[in-house]
Amino acid sequence: MCGACGWLSGCSNCAGKLVLHLKDRRLRCHHCGHQERVPHACPSCGNADLQPVGIGTQRVEGALQEHFPKARILRVDRDSTRNKGTWQAMRQQIQDDAVDILVGTQMLAKGHDFPNLTLVGVLNPDGALYSSDFRASEKLFAQLVQVAGRAGRADKPGEVLIQTAFPDHPLFRALREHDYDTWAKTLLAERQSAGFPPFMYQVMLRAEAKNETHMYTFLQQARDAAIELAMPVDIYGVVPAAMPRRANHFLAQLLVQSEARKPLQQFLREWRPLLDVLPAQKLRWSLDVDPMDF
Repeated sequence: MCGACGWLSGCSNCAGKLVLHLKDRRLRCHHCGHQERVPHACPSCGNADLQPVGIGTQRVEGALQEHFPKARILRVDRDSTRNKGTWQAMRQQIQDDAVDILVGTQMLAKGHDFPNLTLVGVLNPDGALYSSDFRASEKLFAQLVQVAGRAGRADKPGEVLIQTAFPDHPLFRALREHDYDTWAKTLLAERQSAGFPPFMYQVMLRAEAKNETHMYTFLQQARDAAIELAMPVDIYGVVPAAMPRRANHFLAQLLVQSEARKPLQQFLREWRPLLDVLPAQKLRWSLDVDPMDF
């Protein structure tokens, strides 16, 4: 980013930001694959003092190398495992005890057995607590339990350190006490009061197109058809998706929900044939029953 004018390296094809890859000095989009060179100066104001934002695996690796110059550090992420056979070679290094510190993304947390790994550090997971996805904290709890399971195998005790600005948050309290039941009850009470699943049944109509007008016209017509059915379901407005533009395609969605499964199924039986006859040239649409992400 530019500290002078606030410019950020946005992707020309998506609503997301380009990610700095230090090794090859490239900016890459992790949504569509677009990449470009790091600019020598701000494209907006010409300021030459551009600064990286956030903490990626490469920056963590660099900081660890400064603090532990003699340590054998292995970084495991999308870049370092891109070539065929690389991950297998890395796993062999780990099994041969040829690595002192592992730095990686969530791919390290999933199902791998590292018998000599006794300390796990999780850097700044707080972002998940502010997600628009109401399931975000549930997913975070599961991920943290999963990654904690990498530390201490067989007869070796393990330790997990989590960096957070909210150590007294119910999620972290439940995690410390290994108390999933209490955490689940907390989430269920929140969702019941807010009218979220599993106390509400939902279906999401999603659409994407290169032409934004065509997409919104289709979704608005779908909403009008749903309202005309006059059935006992709640029909919300058409809204952009969480990532409203990806790979030069616009994305939006329409949510319908009901307090009971049967009325929603009856509504879908009536609504689906109406969707099939709507003009839908040059766009793709789908119905997602019980959507897991928004």
